[in-house]
This record gives sequence, structure tokens and C-alpha cells, in this order.
Amino acid sequence: MINKDIWKIAMEQSAIDLNCKATDFMSKGSTVVTSKLNEGRKKCYKKPMFCGLAYYGEGLVASVDERIKEFMEVFVSRHSEYRCFDTPQLIVLNKEFGKYGKCVCFIAEFFLPDLEKKVLINENIEVKVFSEDEIPALYEDDRFHMALGYNSDSDKKDVLAVVGFVDGKIAGVAGASNDCDTMWQIGIDVLPEFRRIGVASTLTKILTDEIIKCGKVPFYCTAWSNIASKSNAVKCGYKTAWVEMTAIDTEDAMKIIGE
Repeated sequence: MINKDIWKIAMEQSAIDLNCKATDFMSKGSTVVTSKLNEGRKKCYKKPMFCGLAYYGEGLVASVDERIKEFMEVFVSRHSEYRCFDTPQLIVLNKEFGKYGKCVCFIAEFFLPDLEKKVLINENIEVKVFSEDEIPALYEDDRFHMALGYNSDSDKKDVLAVVGFVDGKIAGVAGASNDCDTMWQIGIDVLPEFRRIGVASTLTKILTDEIIKCGKVPFYCTAWSNIASKSNAVKCGYKTAWVEMTAIDTEDAMKIIGE
């Protein structure tokens, strides 16, 4: 697998998720399509998107509910691709979405590994790889929710994990979930007392290599504002690949923030 293969697989997966063509992400301009649940989509998609935006740096794709398709066609025609993610434009979107009981909720940045980049790892960290069958043993320690899903019964589950130990003590965990058939998502969690000594980058890099050995594409996702997580991605040889915005039911958004 080479970098070109990784990016091709990622775009093809996004095309399945958003019900568009992979070439739409490589053409300048914006494409608006009707959202649909396609076979092979990421497992987080349980119902058609009300509005989902995805941008790889060239063409923007908006996958939307039929009720707002005309509105979105006008909206994207007025703004350049990346500007659709700016706050002033999001305020306009949120106002329109509110008419349907929806709101902007998730804005995330996605990273893919650069296989040509050399990554230094801390050789003083003891590392153990856990297979899918071995992962439930890690659930006895509930301190690593950024890395593990703590659920082996759902469709989307932890399928691979790498644990780091410092002086015999568990320092951090990197986990991979089977988000779809071709791509596994990486999550990383390091205990506060073991940060800034290379635990996160070491575990992320080792897990990345293990995922590729399995024939899957590893990807890394974080909020735009999570500087520490983004810095770790870059340190581990990842680079920004695409960004997404998703709207959900306002009631569900309120539950997420605890209101």
C-alpha cells in the first residue's frame, strides 16, 4: 500500500458515505447530492444525513435531505468551498436547519498517514499489541475512553489495540475501531502523568503500522480546536486529508452537551 492508494480508498469511502462520486472531491467547485444510506457506508451512519459537508481541498460535496437541497445549492454557489465551514456561513446554515429541528453539531478534521515520512518512537516504552479477542481484558480499566469503545457487542467495535507501559505501569492506549470494511479509526489516550514523553506518538505509530499490516487504511479524526491531538497526528506522520461538517437533530445535540 502506498500514499496514493490510501487517499484513493478514503475518497471512495467518503463517496459511499455521502452518496456522490469520488471524482467530485477532485473537481473544483461544489456538488450537492441527495443523501442516502449506501451499502458499505461507515457504521456511524444509521440514517440518511440531513446535511453533511466533506472537503478534501478541491471540490466540496454537500449530501443533504431533499427538503433543503434547493437551499444548499444556492448556499454553496455563494461561497467558495472552504468558506462553507466558516462561522458566518454556519450561522446561516444553523438558522435554516432550525426550521426542521436540526442544527450544526460536528465539525471534524481527518488525517491520513504519510507512509514516506519517518517517525521516531520512544524505545524506552514497553509496548504490547492486543488482538480483537484480547481487547475485552482492557475494559477492566475505564480510563481510556478516547481510545476504546468499551463495547464488544456492537457492529462498530475495537478490533486492535496497542498498550504502552512505563516503568511497569500502564501509560496509554491506542485503539482501532472497524468504522467500515476498508478503514479503521485510531483513538489515543495517555494518562496525564505520562504525557510529553512520546507515549502518544509511539503508540499511534505502532498501531498505524499494525493496521496497514491488516490491509486496512488507518485514519485519525479530531476537532479543529484540539491542538494537542492534531499535533500528535502530525508528529506520527499524518497529514490533513479532509474536513467534515454534520448536522443532527437538535434534541440529540442537547443530549450530547448535557442539556
